[in-house]
Amino acid sequence: MDNILIVDAFSTGVNFIGDVKKRGFHPVVLWTKRSEEIFALMEEVRSPIENHHKNDAEFLVECDTYDETLEMVRGLKPRFILPGADLGVELSNKLASDLGLYGNPIDRLPQMTNKFLMHKALTDAGIRGIRGKIIHNREEALSYYHEEGFTACVLKPYRGASSVDVRICDSEEELLTAFDEVFATGNYMGGDEEGMLLQECIKGTEYIVNTVSFGGNHKLSAIWKHSKKKVEGGGMVYNYTETLSRPETGCTELIRYAFDVLDAVGITYGNVHSEFMIDEKGPVLIEVNARPMGSDMSAPFLDKIWGHHETDLALDAYLHPDEFLAHINDPYRPLAKGLKKHLITDKEKDITTAPVLPIIRRLKSFSNARLGKAVSDHLARTVDLDTSAGVVYLANTDERQLIRDRDFLERIETRYFDMLFYGENPWTKEYPTNCKSVQEIIDKIKPVGSVLLYSEEISELEGVTTVNGSSLANSEGGFAYAILDLPDKDRMDAESGADLFFELVGKLRAGGRILVPEMTYRNFPCGAESIEILCEAAGLFIEAPRKGINDVVVGCVM
Repeated sequence: MDNILIVDAFSTGVNFIGDVKKRGFHPVVLWTKRSEEIFALMEEVRSPIENHHKNDAEFLVECDTYDETLEMVRGLKPRFILPGADLGVELSNKLASDLGLYGNPIDRLPQMTNKFLMHKALTDAGIRGIRGKIIHNREEALSYYHEEGFTACVLKPYRGASSVDVRICDSEEELLTAFDEVFATGNYMGGDEEGMLLQECIKGTEYIVNTVSFGGNHKLSAIWKHSKKKVEGGGMVYNYTETLSRPETGCTELIRYAFDVLDAVGITYGNVHSEFMIDEKGPVLIEVNARPMGSDMSAPFLDKIWGHHETDLALDAYLHPDEFLAHINDPYRPLAKGLKKHLITDKEKDITTAPVLPIIRRLKSFSNARLGKAVSDHLARTVDLDTSAGVVYLANTDERQLIRDRDFLERIETRYFDMLFYGENPWTKEYPTNCKSVQEIIDKIKPVGSVLLYSEEISELEGVTTVNGSSLANSEGGFAYAILDLPDKDRMDAESGADLFFELVGKLRAGGRILVPEMTYRNFPCGAESIEILCEAAGLFIEAPRKGINDVVVGCVM
């Protein structure tokens, strides 16, 4: 069985492993080792991948010298060598060149990996680039800032990824502060380069254009549009990124320009993830990345949107070039709308429970989520992609429903963040002691029809079916009413309470209602609003309160 080598199968590049295996080849992953420090830091990312694919792929580590690595790879006799992430771009193309395999020209690698040289290649080719300079100290930064007459600028690593250490500076003071902060962090890519890239700030709408190339022929595979927020300290963080279901005004020029960029930089083979800004002058490149798009996007998520995913499309090009080239100009026709929502927290936060998990799973557009860091016991303040509290992936053929789900998540994030990640014990709060009992609630509302009561305290109530944690799952559905009784002594966390709420909703018939009295909702992080959030997530209609009965939240199955 022929080997196909993937260099650094991180993030979305991990899809290569399954794609290669499905094609009947043997996937081999080579981890780069630019430095001991970076290699150790990446262990927490590598380990889950190796564990998940331990029966599917072989895993190797770059040797101490390039010549040793070349001979090790030569012995594998790989059919192709593919970069899976930023760190693997240089090594994969060098190995491919030395072994006579498909790859981008190694003399053009600096323009593909160094953001300063990248833009110089554009201006040398007579197409628009961004003014910039590599600076090494505060004096150089200030000198270039004034020389160019900047009123706003961008300071960032000239080699980097994931928006790490990117700063938007709207004044000289912000530039100096950003310089001190960024230079103190070291090099994200693990090399020995010195200096930072200082560029003019282009303000407009940011787009992503993903392509797959073969022999210098480029196929458009996806268009995305960013929504970002500027946070304290000048960093730009991703709010959400959405696919374009159809090209919009300005996209014709954008795609033409994107193809010109690929030629100017020297891209001839493989996946390319390019980011652009469109302002009043038209499109301009932010950066080009000769590897698959990141953000840990699963193959099923991408397939639902496009009918393909980009790592598999690259294998189409390499394995079946004639067929790939025959369809290179097929119309852009996504099957569904896709969106990834980055969860943003504006301060550090210790958390004890994550109600976000049961909530997002109920959204009609929910595809999957990446919340590995978020469900630990501590959240960092969001300053870049790496410090996002998590990512929620949405996909839906009904674009309006997807937008409703996105807006719902944004509203909770900005107004009710504790219903996503909660850091206190609600039972330490002071609550009123005059809440109505379940019997009093029933006497007031006078429900007509079958009633299901969840309670750990009440085992029997006339005219009511009572269940608890051990019997709820076995109860039949089709109830007209459900009541959630969680007095504070039950000590249930918000995540478990949300799960229980949704399970009770599942026992209701069409038109059925769930009643959540004050004695229960007061124990959720945001009180009555917590229950309204759960109702919205479940697609329930929130009933307007009835006169004289304002201490119960009611949701109706529509």
